[in-house]
Amino acid sequence: VSAGDSSPQGAMDQVKAKASNLRRVLQSTGIEEKEIMESQITAVPAAAYVAGATGYQASITMGAKTLNVAGVDALVSQLYSNGATVVAQPVLSADKQSELEAQAMNEAMADAKQQANELAKKNRKLIKKVINIQQASSASTATVTSKTESLGNEFKIAKAVQVSYKMW
Repeated sequence: VSAGDSSPQGAMDQVKAKASNLRRVLQSTGIEEKEIMESQITAVPAAAYVAGATGYQASITMGAKTLNVAGVDALVSQLYSNGATVVAQPVLSADKQSELEAQAMNEAMADAKQQANELAKKNRKLIKKVINIQQASSASTATVTSKTESLGNEFKIAKAVQVSYKMW
């Protein structure tokens, strides 16, 4: 959010008013107050942006966290129509990421163990120990335009493991 005025205080007051309005817009879409972040206001001479300009330019950066992934496109439009200067491309990420990744890893390891047991039984062998584990994960964040990671209001976390066992 940015605003200009002939005095630094005037520019800062205008930016505060715009930020307050955007805060109300965010709250009206269901975003809680604690999920809205603001930077400190910066005010600089307008000549720093445009050669020969007079007055002052003030700006503030805001961020918000929402669980309504499907409504992000409408939110971006609302922000622009209510005074936002630039809206960065939204980034999707998972809450409790480390817990979800640990759960995915446990499930993948259990599946690998089950498949190894079936193979050992089929070949009449015994599993002695794990000798190698390789793993791959899905991305922890994605842009809204990425269709593979976002399914409505869900965020998919995948974990693939390749486990090598020593059998006797």
